[in-house]
Amino acid sequence: MDSDWTSPGVAPGLLHIKLLTLVLMLSFSLLCGFSPVCVMRRATRFSSDPGSRQRILSLASCLACGVFLASCLLELLPDFLNNTRDTFSRLHITLHYPLAEFVLAMGFLLVFVVEQMLLAFREQTCDVSLEKQALVDCEERSRRSVSRCAVDEGLRVFLLLFCVCVRAFLEGVSVGSQRQPLLETCVALMLYEALVAFSLAVHLTHHALRRTLVAGALLLFSVSCPAGIGAGLALDGLTVGPQVQLLRCAVEGLTAGIFINVCVLESVWQESGSPKHRIHKVAFLLTGFALVTAVLFSKV
Repeated sequence: MDSDWTSPGVAPGLLHIKLLTLVLMLSFSLLCGFSPVCVMRRATRFSSDPGSRQRILSLASCLACGVFLASCLLELLPDFLNNTRDTFSRLHITLHYPLAEFVLAMGFLLVFVVEQMLLAFREQTCDVSLEKQALVDCEERSRRSVSRCAVDEGLRVFLLLFCVCVRAFLEGVSVGSQRQPLLETCVALMLYEALVAFSLAVHLTHHALRRTLVAGALLLFSVSCPAGIGAGLALDGLTVGPQVQLLRCAVEGLTAGIFINVCVLESVWQESGSPKHRIHKVAFLLTGFALVTAVLFSKV
């Protein structure tokens, strides 16, 4: 029996383009994710000046902050608001309450509430070092506050990974379910995912996580978008009910709120709080922002 992929409504060669995009995206994301990790590890091993190592890592982190900032403001938030508006319009529901903004705020506050609860529990038990020792290399422990980083780093790294993986999976589903051979969109998505993979690798390296954790996180992110494309291919031709559409909007809103709190505010303020190399940090942040802007502009 022929599948919907070869139905008359589907352009010839669409399945091959999607499968090629899936393979290239997985390979390119892995390459762009593991390359900065290897380079920074080698630079740390062979460089004798800890100040230069920290400066390079800080500037690379600012570049990653610019990528994440543009991803949130120019891609994640507009898509969430447009999808929510279109979903309720198709359901013929008129909202008199800022529901989309409320879901976004819930995601933002969720991080704050969970973080404060964990800190309160940790302060009561006075156990501030076990999680830190399990995640962070010994040479990086002395430069951070143990009382808060033990909770912050594990939680925020997990939430950041959750956000980028969910977003990559949903992007893959959108590409996999399209019935037109949009090669330009696939190429732009591949470049965008490569930028995010590079930024995620820099961010994880900046937090001095162990190699196994960094490798696992990058591998999980790299397979998220191809998995979404595969899911979109499998669901091609199936009717998506309103419950699924509303669930996707809710997930996108919570993810956007979490992303703002975890990455944009925390990372930007953390990097701007240091008095060293302010102009260079601003330049690298704007460079990361401009790279994502150029990739998103290519979709137009």
